[in-house]
Amino acid sequence: MEDLFGSDASQQQQDPASDFLARERAALGADASSFASPADSNQPDKDYEQSAAAFPDLDGGDDDALGDFTATVSSSTSASAPAAASQVPQQVSVTGTNEFAAFEQEYPEIEIPSEQPHENGLNGTSTHEPAAFSPPAASTPAPAPQEEGESEFIRNWREQQKADIAKREEEAARKKEDTIAKARNAIDNFYKDYNAKKEKAIAQNKDDEEAFKTELTDSLAKGTTWERICTLVDLQDSRSKTTTKSKQDLSRFKDLLLSLRREGETAPGAGGY
Repeated sequence: MEDLFGSDASQQQQDPASDFLARERAALGADASSFASPADSNQPDKDYEQSAAAFPDLDGGDDDALGDFTATVSSSTSASAPAAASQVPQQVSVTGTNEFAAFEQEYPEIEIPSEQPHENGLNGTSTHEPAAFSPPAASTPAPAPQEEGESEFIRNWREQQKADIAKREEEAARKKEDTIAKARNAIDNFYKDYNAKKEKAIAQNKDDEEAFKTELTDSLAKGTTWERICTLVDLQDSRSKTTTKSKQDLSRFKDLLLSLRREGETAPGAGGY
């Protein structure tokens, strides 16, 4: 301990009361003179050295900070003891320059190697371990997938489909033409038959008309009026049924017509009017 803190440290251990008073003065600062006794003001140098020895410089590198600390302490103690401000305390160095150099030589500074890509065993590709605090990478749009060429099977299938479609369209067009031709032939045959039947009906009507006129002329030329009337109503005797259906009894009327027909030319109205 004496090697680290010197003789002042041993003296501090021997006088704990002085150490306590020195720390109190350092904490109070400029107000320490209000609480100082005449006995304490006579020994400012001793208290200051003890307080400086209590906080030695361990690494020897903060000389400026220690100088600021000593200047602050000396300014605070100058209020109570003007003579103590003119004295500059001696800085205590725990480790020397030679010891620090020996320490650096024994424990050199470890150099952190830069990140290198390492092989992951997959097709010789290398991967980089992401940094702990690396900034997020800017989002880039994914490249559009390239269209793969069609396989031979798909090409053959497409060609076969096109051929089948063309064949079906050709067959449909042929059936359509056949249907149209059949429809035209059916229409032509219909009108042809219609015209033939029409002409035949007209000729038959003309023939029937001529026959009716001839029969009418012949019927008027022969017999009496009562004979023609009985022929028209298809009356042969009193029991004959006429074409006219009636609920009344027509037997007397039939007997009258038959009697007039039997009388012949002598019957009244037999020659017509």
